Amino acid sequence: MFDAIIGQERAKETLGSMVESGKVPHALLFTGPHGVGKGETARELARMLLCTKGLSSGCSACSACRRAAKIVHPDLHVLFPFRSRPEKELEAKWLEELQDHRQCIADDLYPTKVVYKKGAQIVAGLVDEVRERLLESSFEGGRRVCVIFSADKLNQTTGNRLLKVLEEPPADVHFILTAERVSYVLPTIVSRTTVIRFRRLTVSEIAGYLERYPELTPEERMSCALRGDGGIKTAKAIAFEHTADLRERAFEMYEGAALGNPDSVAVYAAPFLWSKEALEAEELIAGFARWTKAVVGCRTGSETIRDAHSDAVRELAGRADLAALGRLAKCLEDGIGMLGRNVNISLVMTKLLYTIHDTYR
Repeated sequence: MFDAIIGQERAKETLGSMVESGKVPHALLFTGPHGVGKGETARELARMLLCTKGLSSGCSACSACRRAAKIVHPDLHVLFPFRSRPEKELEAKWLEELQDHRQCIADDLYPTKVVYKKGAQIVAGLVDEVRERLLESSFEGGRRVCVIFSADKLNQTTGNRLLKVLEEPPADVHFILTAERVSYVLPTIVSRTTVIRFRRLTVSEIAGYLERYPELTPEERMSCALRGDGGIKTAKAIAFEHTADLRERAFEMYEGAALGNPDSVAVYAAPFLWSKEALEAEELIAGFARWTKAVVGCRTGSETIRDAHSDAVRELAGRADLAALGRLAKCLEDGIGMLGRNVNISLVMTKLLYTIHDTYR
């Protein structure tokens, strides 16, 4: 059970016992830091509750399971911070954007695009719609499940509108709420729930999860895991939203050092004179290593470059022999090791940039 959820052994064990016994409380509150699996576990438990083959069947492929996983099951209701329903002439666009947000939640296990701003609220109109549906009969004659993401975004008014259903829930209605801190959720709601706490993930757990993305080097995975603050979503955001700029910067520096003169190498090395950003330097060196590998692949014919830098890679491939490229690759690997031993960042980056320059002479 909950095999797709990274870490969180204690929370999974508690929930697994509830599922196996068939005694899942009508209201659960998952609390813990951002991006550690609360929402993912809520979605998985909701799917299990709606499975037509039984709560503890282990099924994940029946029609109900598939629809619940995509958040299109008629007995699965989700609430999250979103703006209020607009005037009728703007309603179609609002509904489209609302569906797009639901799709973002469903499309990825740990979705990085689902981040709610500090002032965001779960609005009264959506709360009222869900409350009314929960008071109606089940569409498919089974359970009804309401997942509330960021339940701390319920204010006094919207919280009270849900409270009656939480206090006296209809038969076979389950609430699964998530929040980063119990203290952020209205006390009247907390008192009606069973609280399950989620911990920060370890660096090794996050790095292990990131192994499913082959486009990330081992160094990038470890760097993102270290900077992830115990959360997979934060680590993924760093990996895929910020490294694109670093990759472009790495190529600019690599090409400039390779094709420029010694003075241009000094210009690229200068910004590192007072730098203390070892993790950023590691990511740049990983970028240098990636481009070196691309040049080797181009030279040997084992790899075809099809991006915006293909012409530059082919030019570089014609300037260096394989032995020199091998020495450069080893030097880059040693550079990451030097940073790990706290060698001066400026010294390491300057040495590597000059080595790149010398490789293509």
